[in-house]
Amino acid sequence: MGYRILDKKELAMNEVWYKIHAPHVAKKVQPGQFVIVRAFPNGERIPLTPVTWDREEGWITLVTFVRGKTTLRMANELKPGDELLNVAGPLGNPAPMKKFGKILAIGLITGMVEVFPIAKAWQEFGNDVTTLHVTPNPMVILKEDFEKAVSRHIVEGYDLQPGWGMQEIAQELVRRAVTKVRELLESEHWDLVFIVGPAGGQKAVFEVVREYGIPMEADLHPIMVDGTGMCGSCRVTVGGEVKFACIDGPGFNAYKVDWDELIHRVGFYTDLERKALEEYLKAIRGGGQ
Repeated sequence: MGYRILDKKELAMNEVWYKIHAPHVAKKVQPGQFVIVRAFPNGERIPLTPVTWDREEGWITLVTFVRGKTTLRMANELKPGDELLNVAGPLGNPAPMKKFGKILAIGLITGMVEVFPIAKAWQEFGNDVTTLHVTPNPMVILKEDFEKAVSRHIVEGYDLQPGWGMQEIAQELVRRAVTKVRELLESEHWDLVFIVGPAGGQKAVFEVVREYGIPMEADLHPIMVDGTGMCGSCRVTVGGEVKFACIDGPGFNAYKVDWDELIHRVGFYTDLERKALEEYLKAIRGGGQ
């Protein structure tokens, strides 16, 4: 069974939105869960989060951040009417739905994709939700959607400077996130902080939140392959115990996460990922695949 692309569009720089026919996922998915997508024969499996869905019509929407070979191939080669090979899910545990009170839900760059369905559901459950999107200005997404879904939506954007690489972008991301979160924690009372994004940024924000003793949950993004707990690649240490983000998470108590171990592990395949991307770029420039 193929999974037909019903629609596709570029939301912002390096961010592509897909509407996918996936009835079995749309029927059961809950906020906080994810799917594993395999787009091409012999291609890698990548975890993505359904942003919205329609149980009656049988579709889900996904957003990819174009940064590696697979997401670039999807952006370049797939069009409406084409099919993805596999969409496995829903996987992982739904976010807890209860009355927390006043929530600050933070998304770093495309972490906002995962924040949206959870924050929307929390607001509908009766919570007072403020969402914070920290990102380069060319990558602001879903702004109008958030403004309709939650009590308040804040965009902390910054301009990209000439000559900046990923390191400089990440450094500015962390600086902006830490500064803005501290400002919000100083000026208002919060019952829960929630964050999705790169592990280094999550840890930096957690260090600020810990100073105030506010409960904090984090959706973790370790390396993930099969999404069912069998491969073990997504293992994280939480509360001194080994957990698997795909079946025990993806949400965890931020106070119990071994952040240094997580940050170390997420960079394990960086060199291989870079090589795969370089080879793909070389192939397409040469007219091959």
